[in-house]
Amino acid sequence: MSIFLDFDGTITTKDTVTELANFALRFQAERNATSSPGTSGRSQDATAAPPEAAAVQEREGQEEDLSSRWDGVVRAYMSDHEAHASSYAPGAADRRRVEDEVAFLRSQKHVEMRSLGRVNACGLFRGIGPAAFRAAGRALVQRGGGSGGAVRLRPGFAGLVRAARARGWRVHVVSVNWSAAFIEGACGLSEEDDDEEGEGIHVIANEVREHDGAVVGPGALAGDGRLLAGGADGGSRGYAGRNLTNSCDKRDAVREVLRRRGAGEGGPVVYFGDSTTDMECLLEATRGVVVADDESSALIETLRRLGKRVPHVRDAEAGEELVWASNFDEVMRFTFDP
Repeated sequence: MSIFLDFDGTITTKDTVTELANFALRFQAERNATSSPGTSGRSQDATAAPPEAAAVQEREGQEEDLSSRWDGVVRAYMSDHEAHASSYAPGAADRRRVEDEVAFLRSQKHVEMRSLGRVNACGLFRGIGPAAFRAAGRALVQRGGGSGGAVRLRPGFAGLVRAARARGWRVHVVSVNWSAAFIEGACGLSEEDDDEEGEGIHVIANEVREHDGAVVGPGALAGDGRLLAGGADGGSRGYAGRNLTNSCDKRDAVREVLRRRGAGEGGPVVYFGDSTTDMECLLEATRGVVVADDESSALIETLRRLGKRVPHVRDAEAGEELVWASNFDEVMRFTFDP
């Protein structure tokens, strides 16, 4: 059996992009603070601000500028996304077939890629290496254990992974998140635990190129951009690979993992996801599990609009293709056998 899980909102209780960005802003601020040029040996005008004060002012200006640029990236994405969704035809209420919804989801690729271009130009992640991202993910989850935690994992995730690995099932995380290393840290993995060939957890997500902070496709930093080769869906070709941004990209990544392992012929595939970027994977899996706090989930409503039955896992009949659960304990509790 192969198990695939989305990360943001599925393994975690909420999207982590804000926490990831806040970590990067703190990282850049701390780096600026430690790399400010010294002032010894320089003459100082009596009327000018002390050199220490000038350095502080310059540093604060840089931090404010980066924060403002990042806010602009977020606002531009929200504006683009809203404009595309509102102008797309047919509208949501008239999309009643799976193929119509899939066409809409795939049509957003250019919106996502334009936003990635802004993220790269912003320079938010420039100079941040995998070890720092991994440590940040780990620290944010550790802080998430308290009432004021930044990132919380859904109950039962660790138990599900342990049970799967004990049975020899392969576990993969497939995410449109910008940093595979951040996900590894949040999931409690070290670099050595990301095991593509063995029975560990394999994370498939975008990666940050340290020297310029660019977000590149899965495998690009290891020289293997083939997992998501560029294609007709709007992916880019070349050393940066194809960025993982939408439902089609995630479906293609899952298919390629299964193809490489020869697992497409027989072994059941279970997919866990919380948003429409997971829809194609959920529908293609042997069993799709929508992870949601309750039935008002936008993904559940979308699937039901398309005529799909999505019962809670406790009410699922034998062979049910789609179910929903609010956490992984529920999945384990209600005899979930695909």
